[in-house]
Amino acid sequence: MNLRALQCFVILAEELNFSRAAERLHIAQPALSQQIRLLEDRLGTQLVDRARRPLRLTEAGHYLCTEARQILGSWEQASLGAQEIGIGRRGWLSIGFTRSAMYSILPPALKAFHHAYPQVELKLFEMLTEEQTDALRDMRIHIGIGRQPLAIPGCTSYPLLREHVVAALAPDHPLAARKKVRIAELADTPLILYPKHQNAQFKRMVQSLYRDAGVTPFVAHQAYEIQTAIALVAAGLGVTFVGESVARHGRTDVVFRHLAGPGASQWSTLAATFRTDDASPHLRAFLGCLPAPLGDAAL
Repeated sequence: MNLRALQCFVILAEELNFSRAAERLHIAQPALSQQIRLLEDRLGTQLVDRARRPLRLTEAGHYLCTEARQILGSWEQASLGAQEIGIGRRGWLSIGFTRSAMYSILPPALKAFHHAYPQVELKLFEMLTEEQTDALRDMRIHIGIGRQPLAIPGCTSYPLLREHVVAALAPDHPLAARKKVRIAELADTPLILYPKHQNAQFKRMVQSLYRDAGVTPFVAHQAYEIQTAIALVAAGLGVTFVGESVARHGRTDVVFRHLAGPGASQWSTLAATFRTDDASPHLRAFLGCLPAPLGDAAL
């Protein structure tokens, strides 16, 4: 049994006339009669009472007509959906992102993608850069937006954004009135940093700031998330460092200051990583919504 046979039967059921049904189907009447006969033989029951004029459907024919309409409708919907998915108009896109991406490149990219592909479902997973590696390998996400390009076999990775690193201070901190601060001046201020295996690249960058300034940081508190670290700063428990885009969306109970002296030119990076062989049209479309890669730094 095939869809064409069901289509022929449904049209015949609507017309109750072989000639008119054959005309609608753009086939010869004998060909239509053969299709219906083969369908009846396949089912082992009569579907059309040919002795009556006009034709009438048997009880089995009425039942099959109802079911066939649903089958044909489902097939049409499924085929249209498959076509739209194939050209990127429907389906889903899974994105893993680090929190800092939501302060900069991700919102405008999501807005542009949704405007162009409103039927595509966006699945967003906040995860650390280190977690994105496993998520890409396990194909749980199409793309990761993390703190640095990732060297993963079978993946392409490149930087999208570089921004200055700034210090987050409580408003009553002695250096809060300055426009810029030196790392050496923060030596006696407790440092709020990420745990050993969290945001490792950003943590190493902060440690290099202190090393370049010739001072040893006093890590008093650890925070797993940017907003947690900033909340600790607001409570007067120390200083932390964030990308400039985070500062632009900062809180009123924290001040952000650029750096001076050694480490002043330190950059924080956001990068995109995706499987090189992923031919998903949704992924390719989303890449077009992101900023252009910086230089020739693709891995």
